[in-house]
Amino acid sequence: MDKPRNPRGSQQRPHRAVNPFGEGNARAVAYDIATKAFRGEERFEQIWKNHSGLVQLSPRDRALAVHLASGVLRQYRRLDAQARILTSGKSEGLSDAVQWILRLGLFQVLDCDRIPAHAAVSTAVDATKKVSHQGIAGLMNAVLRRAVREKEAPPATDQAPSEALTWGERLSMPDWMADVLLERFGRDAGERIARWANSPPHYYFRLSRGGAGGERVNDLLREMHLSPARSHRDLPEYLGVETAALISDSPLFKEPLGWVQNPAAGLVVALLGLKPGDAAIDLFAAPGGKTLAISEIVGPSGQVLAVDKNADRLRRLSENKTRFSAENILPVEADIASLGERIATHILADVPCSALGTLPKNPEVRWTKSMEDISRLARSQRIWLNVAATHVAEGGVLVYSTCTVARQENEDVVHAFLEANAAFELESAAGYVPARYVTADGCLATNPPQDGLDGVFAARLRRRPPV
Repeated sequence: MDKPRNPRGSQQRPHRAVNPFGEGNARAVAYDIATKAFRGEERFEQIWKNHSGLVQLSPRDRALAVHLASGVLRQYRRLDAQARILTSGKSEGLSDAVQWILRLGLFQVLDCDRIPAHAAVSTAVDATKKVSHQGIAGLMNAVLRRAVREKEAPPATDQAPSEALTWGERLSMPDWMADVLLERFGRDAGERIARWANSPPHYYFRLSRGGAGGERVNDLLREMHLSPARSHRDLPEYLGVETAALISDSPLFKEPLGWVQNPAAGLVVALLGLKPGDAAIDLFAAPGGKTLAISEIVGPSGQVLAVDKNADRLRRLSENKTRFSAENILPVEADIASLGERIATHILADVPCSALGTLPKNPEVRWTKSMEDISRLARSQRIWLNVAATHVAEGGVLVYSTCTVARQENEDVVHAFLEANAAFELESAAGYVPARYVTADGCLATNPPQDGLDGVFAARLRRRPPV
């Protein structure tokens, strides 16, 4: 099995006229967010951040809705495999809406200890009655109650249930993606990969240099009944926040204290080797987290040209520019191929990619991407990198980066570029980022199953001055 039974583009879609869980509650919002993300209508993060029903819930129910939606998307294939076992194959013949109800029910029963089993079962049965007949509701009741019993008292068998599943089912992802991750991190890291890919993301708050600092952030976290934030060991300006979701109306965003950003992004910016007064171009810049970090480093005497062709995303970047009084940022709405002869000593090409390094916070990626997408993106990335190179001043630096772990989008793109561009050479990331993030080839690469960061790759490419 290489893809889930109802991948993107399937003719059968979830029931859209009526939400089986009703409205105004966490399960209804979770159902809506999960099914929309699975269909590939928009990135999961953007759906839940902009979902009208989410903002109407209490903070506790908001967190629960995001937890349920993201959890069922992460565990989609594993849940279907377990449903198949529990129903002796009958689950595969259920309607799409009932299958989503079953997935949400199984996820609550099997993976959410804080949700009473009886509540998960009863709400799933009631939801089933709204989209199917009494017989299917009875099946839902029987299957979920069996799942509860077997969780509390696992049946004695010669083979553990998890061992009966394929690697793709155990990791809850398509077989091709499991192969990519196992090749990258090793088959002995399979369980660590599963824990990373299928766990809630770690949220980090990147402190603004002009903000009030970590003490103010922790004061606000206490008001939100959250644990104090902890600084990252390598990048102390990044504070880890223990929460299921940081939404836009959080008190953390009422003041210009900082922005949400994974420390892995900070490593990419560090690889540029910027200093005050430098001029930089940030290609594919929106929504602007790295742009803000660059802006702070180059300071008032420097400048950063922030280029993006997406008007809506660039508008968010401009709003952040105003919010942080970053006057040295110049937003430009343009395709990178139409920038003309703009030249800078530091170029960041953080290119669009498959986002396989962000599976915890973008759980739908595993179902909306394919191996064909990886190949297509790699072809585009080679073009973008060559275009980016035309804007590098003699002796300047170009950093190519992605948030994926697929070799085709990372090392292969850089090697092809260097073979075709004798004017550039690869410089080691050593000295710019901690040694643990430097590969044998001298590139930057995180190891998400091991270090818990987003999966990023970056290469520092120097344009040789003329002889």
